[in-house]
Amino acid sequence: MTMKMSKLALAIGALVMAGGAMAQSTATATGTANATVVAPIAITAGATLEFGKVLSTAHTVTITPAGTRTDSITNTNVKGTVRNATFAVTGEPSFTYAITLPPTLQIDTLSPGTITTMRTDTFTVAQGTNGTVTGTVDPLLGTGAVGTLSATGTADLNVGATLHVNAGQVAGSYTKTYSVTVAYN
Repeated sequence: MTMKMSKLALAIGALVMAGGAMAQSTATATGTANATVVAPIAITAGATLEFGKVLSTAHTVTITPAGTRTDSITNTNVKGTVRNATFAVTGEPSFTYAITLPPTLQIDTLSPGTITTMRTDTFTVAQGTNGTVTGTVDPLLGTGAVGTLSATGTADLNVGATLHVNAGQVAGSYTKTYSVTVAYN
């Protein structure tokens, strides 16, 4: 009987093992896929960049992002309306973004004369009341500054630049549109 029991136990063990091996030949698990759609980044122009009134002699006028005007001609009282440009950025709270400004710009007038354009360059940017700005703008590329949106997804940008007035500049109102681009990093 001991031998019969041993053979029976061995046979039962072999069947249990064979059945167990077959039960473990496949397995299934359920995974989860997630995605979060972020708020699109957007920018709108506010105040225009105003260099004010300038003399028709060769010189430069710089408006800082804070709105301060410096003129390479000393003791000039010709100022007019002077202000930095402003832009509002909206998007995903606390995200960072690259800021691209024009490296150079020719502003024009429709007045008749020989010199009807002035070069504007050295665009600079600083933070306004919301968000932050770090880095400086490369004057050749217009890139390099990085902004960070506030916890509410807003940022204000203040922009300045330098205007190059030519000797014998034709009198008139000069204007040109330009682009400021923001893109998530």
